[in-house]
Amino acid sequence: MSIVQPGSKAPELSLNSHTDKKLALADFRGRATVVSFLPFAFTGG
Repeated sequence: MSIVQPGSKAPELSLNSHTDKKLALADFRGRATVVSFLPFAFTGG
């Protein structure tokens, strides 16, 4: 696991949204973007 430092470039990633649309971080290139990961409800994590 790697940790991204504040102000550094994020690694390329893509995932499915809650609407099953594929989202890629590259789609937001050139715009200020915040990426946040939240634990899924009731997963015990």
